[in-house]
Amino acid sequence: MRSSKLPSSEPTQGPISANTIDTAFGLASPIFAETSKQLKEIYSQSRHIPQVAARFHEWQRFRGNAARDLAVDETTFINQTYLAILARLTARRFVAPNRIIADYEELLEVVNVDYFTRRGIGNFGEGDIFSWLIIEPRWGLNLGRLVLETVQKLADSIELYDFSEASSGVLDSLFQQMSPASASTPRWLAEYIIEDELGLTRDYSLSLVDPACGTGAFLCAAIRAMSRAIANSGGDQIDLLFIAPENIRGIDFDPISVALARLNYLLALGDLVQEEHPQFLMPLYLSDAAEPSPQPVSVITLATTIGDFPLPEAVIENPLMLDWVLGRLTNYMDGALLRLHVQQEEVAIQEVLNAYYNYLTAAKPRTPVPEALTPEQADTLLETARKLIQLHIQGDGTLWLHLVQNMAAPMILSRSGFDRLTGRCSARKLDMGNTSYLKEPGQAAVLMPFVEAEGNSYGRRMVTLEDISPGDALVVTTGEGRARLEFNAGPIQFDSSWENAKFNVRLVEES
Repeated sequence: MRSSKLPSSEPTQGPISANTIDTAFGLASPIFAETSKQLKEIYSQSRHIPQVAARFHEWQRFRGNAARDLAVDETTFINQTYLAILARLTARRFVAPNRIIADYEELLEVVNVDYFTRRGIGNFGEGDIFSWLIIEPRWGLNLGRLVLETVQKLADSIELYDFSEASSGVLDSLFQQMSPASASTPRWLAEYIIEDELGLTRDYSLSLVDPACGTGAFLCAAIRAMSRAIANSGGDQIDLLFIAPENIRGIDFDPISVALARLNYLLALGDLVQEEHPQFLMPLYLSDAAEPSPQPVSVITLATTIGDFPLPEAVIENPLMLDWVLGRLTNYMDGALLRLHVQQEEVAIQEVLNAYYNYLTAAKPRTPVPEALTPEQADTLLETARKLIQLHIQGDGTLWLHLVQNMAAPMILSRSGFDRLTGRCSARKLDMGNTSYLKEPGQAAVLMPFVEAEGNSYGRRMVTLEDISPGDALVVTTGEGRARLEFNAGPIQFDSSWENAKFNVRLVEES
């Protein structure tokens, strides 16, 4: 059914800006007040069902492990759900700026991320923690109309603005309102580190990882640097879509940070994603980078709050394998649910597992993973598949499928190895990153608290940032000595590029 409320005209309010975002969608805006009120109503009626309860529980766990001082109450969960839905609707407005959302079906596909999967953008958040809002009919709660009304009004508000040239970080000011304890990095400073300290504008083949990526400031700076490097070498910009998702990757333990990082990464790719493009996997993962893989073994086990999920080594060695092979499991999960109408649960599960086994052990020509799994590898993956199908029958299987795909990231990325490492992290995480993620010879340049930097600067280069980012310092693992970065005149706008900011900044080497 087509919505009579969907706008049929061009945007009326013009290009979007950070100030406009704050006014139109911030905590003091009418649309936030109305949407959060309705989200609370939906949550209050559905909090007891598995797909909602499990997501709230895992959100609390991730947040609590990310930082002990982060709020883990229901109001914060609701507010961050609002922001996550806003991010998805913003992404939809960006990738298809000249086409309104066609109907209710497409609107719900945007909210549950199936829309982006259909456009060839994988791992954008399918089944993630903020996907609780689309309540499955089997629970009989009759919340469909309220859900549609809630997301429709928010979509209508977004349609008023032009997001076709939106920049990375467009929603970060709202993130700061809802996560005031989270540190943020000015765009120009992230670009300085990426370009001048790590040299990504000189060689676009360099790979980079941010093991605590937050909303993706350093990753987006790396994409922009790679784009310029491709242009300077006379390459085709479409190469960015092939190289960036392979070479520029991030991990974070905070669900809302990852949701915004995925949006920002997409925006950094620019108009390439507004046209027909090759499929790619969004290389941002909700996981703990401090838990990299053990030494190579035939089976890797992911330990979770509800038990272990084993994965064969072949799946860990290739992130496309994990997305493609495990991602296809959703069809079998839904198939098991349908079979319950005519079969007992164990029979239904076993029959779909038999079909899945045949899929795993068959060649897959003209796909990213043409090789079949061996029978032993398939048997290992079937253990995880069985558990996910059982969880799907109980009501939270899509969440755990998403978490398994993301929690394996440290194992995958540590085996890949990277030329560069960056971001905001502690001295302990820098040492872990050097050991687990950097190739030889690799280079890291990270921001950390000044006190930690001073205690871990031996044999490294340390750049103080006294009037630029008080309390922080930059530690670079190649070179020695100390320097300071300071303004020539007054402060620089937060979202200014390094290209524009560099004339107002000087690097002073200290004896």
